[in-house]
Amino acid sequence: MLMSQLWGVVNSLMSLFYAGIQVMMPCLPPAPLSTTVIYTDEYMGSWYFVAAAAWEEDNLKSFKATDSSVLHIQKGANNTLTVIENFRIGDQCHKNTWRYFASSVIDPFLFRTDFDTIALIWDGKLINCPSCIIILFMDEDEESSAMLFARNENTPDEVIQEFKSKMECVYMEDFLKAPLKHGYCKLDEAS
Repeated sequence: MLMSQLWGVVNSLMSLFYAGIQVMMPCLPPAPLSTTVIYTDEYMGSWYFVAAAAWEEDNLKSFKATDSSVLHIQKGANNTLTVIENFRIGDQCHKNTWRYFASSVIDPFLFRTDFDTIALIWDGKLINCPSCIIILFMDEDEESSAMLFARNENTPDEVIQEFKSKMECVYMEDFLKAPLKHGYCKLDEAS
């Protein structure tokens, strides 16, 4: 219990410190969403991949062959999130499934259950898109990318440009937009 209270104080101090740094560095995004917010129904359901940005071009290599992608987020057992990704490479639909969990001690980080990836999530307010989220993924190979997802299949160009601009502001200058030449895969189409 003492450790929990201590971590709560440290977390509060870090939030104040972050807010102060944000004033001095306007490009710094707001604090990521708390995991208690992410676990609400507002964030469950389908999210369509729009674009990605990274500090190094190599971190976008896995996206280059992908035509489109949809994440389906749902609450899982034992306070986990189940994330099903349906993605299209050429004419083929594929599916990946991951599970993430949150730790109240290290909020707002989401950890993949195999511990290969950590995720942070921002709402779309950062880019003036209330129906968007931005997810920063960091994997075990120290590769990281910020991904823009939207609730519907059509995202206005100005939202994409705002995302690109905000990412460039934090030196994520390598950018990729989903080609969408063959459309999105449906949940039951993927193998």
